[in-house]
Amino acid sequence: MRPAITVLLSVCASLALVQVSAAGDKIKIEIVEATTTIQTLSTGQMHFMFDAKVILPDGSHAALICLFGDNGCAGIAPIIPEKSAPPDCTTSGAISTCVGRNLGFYDAKRNKNQLVIYGSRGKLRYHIVSSW
Repeated sequence: MRPAITVLLSVCASLALVQVSAAGDKIKIEIVEATTTIQTLSTGQMHFMFDAKVILPDGSHAALICLFGDNGCAGIAPIIPEKSAPPDCTTSGAISTCVGRNLGFYDAKRNKNQLVIYGSRGKLRYHIVSSW
């Protein structure tokens, strides 16, 4: 029984090392949907929020978000615009929303719940908030 526990602990330790070393490696993600929301406040000031739905390399789905003013936060533009449909934009009162779909594959780096996406606008920093 003791040798089995030793082997199990060794395997767990090896997996932990693999996860730590992979944290800084680039991965490929697919951006299925990217949304830009602009809200005009009663003061006239504009508030920008960006979110996205991505598929990670393991096939899991992640919902991302960032707010304008966060370091490295901006909307995601298609890498190859001529292969993407134009965004679908709507306005309701003081809120305007533009949704782009099937933006393509992007290089990214993940560190816990932070995802840095390398796109046509440089490095964009988003937070993974849930799945979709």
